[in-house]
Amino acid sequence: TRRLTYSEAAKELGVTPRTVHNYFHRFLRHGSEGLKDHRKGNHRKITLTEEQAIIACKQERPRRSARLIRDLLGLKVSEEAVRLVLVKHGLNRRVLDS
Repeated sequence: TRRLTYSEAAKELGVTPRTVHNYFHRFLRHGSEGLKDHRKGNHRKITLTEEQAIIACKQERPRRSARLIRDLLGLKVSEEAVRLVLVKHGLNRRVLDS
């Protein structure tokens, strides 16, 4: 099997090539433990209702950004949390534009 380049993997995952590079090297140094999120804090979970609203908002206007969706819906979560919902449902912009 052929290996993906950082750019190819990034496109598949909806992240930047730099992010793929960082993950790859953390994995090489620390194994799967290096890929875990070790940040402190009580990250607020997105409710099912909020997740459904994010999906509907994106489907209504596919070019809306995660930040705009968060702001339109008045969500008290990070832009990244909204982006992850979009990625989870295959609605991230990079995939939609392809």
